[in-house]
Amino acid sequence: YETVKDPSVYVRFPITSGPLKDLKASLLVWTTTPWTLVSNTAIAVHPDVDYIAVKTAGTEEMPSEVLVVAEPLLSVVLSVAGEGAEILKKLSGKELERTSYSRPFDFIEIPDAHFVILADYVTTEDGTGLVHQAPAFGADDLQSCRKYELPVVNPVLPNGHFADETTLVGGMFFKDADKPLVKELKSKGVLFKHQQYEHSYP
Repeated sequence: YETVKDPSVYVRFPITSGPLKDLKASLLVWTTTPWTLVSNTAIAVHPDVDYIAVKTAGTEEMPSEVLVVAEPLLSVVLSVAGEGAEILKKLSGKELERTSYSRPFDFIEIPDAHFVILADYVTTEDGTGLVHQAPAFGADDLQSCRKYELPVVNPVLPNGHFADETTLVGGMFFKDADKPLVKELKSKGVLFKHQQYEHSYP
């Protein structure tokens, strides 16, 4: 293991169906591996955790919006969007199951996917309590997505480079793809927050 700095991103996933659709809310997801967002298949929540739809107060740089996070992690939103958020709705993770959303990148075909799934390993210690799932790149993700019969799609070749036909990052080494992908998240208006994150990595 060595200590490495990775881009840490909070990304909006706009909701397209389910109990929060009328609020024009977005699921707020944290990841330190932006390159795996190309293969986003689902978002996992903990069935017994309370999740809240929060309307931010809004700042000059960031207009008011409705975001969904685990209740214990509301401070993540407030640290970026300013104090004074209004809680519009509270639901258990179980009530969010099968809520569908639009993913940040549609570079590769992933059929019958992109909805909220339940997983007991999701914690509320850091991030937002919503975990992006790319089953080709994580044992927990694979196990959770298998329960919902979701496809496992991997655009990264055995040499660690994205397949040439992948939009924007084709032919790039997977870690080098972080930078252009974060830039693309920003230009699409789905990047909520971006910072460097120091952690130990195998």
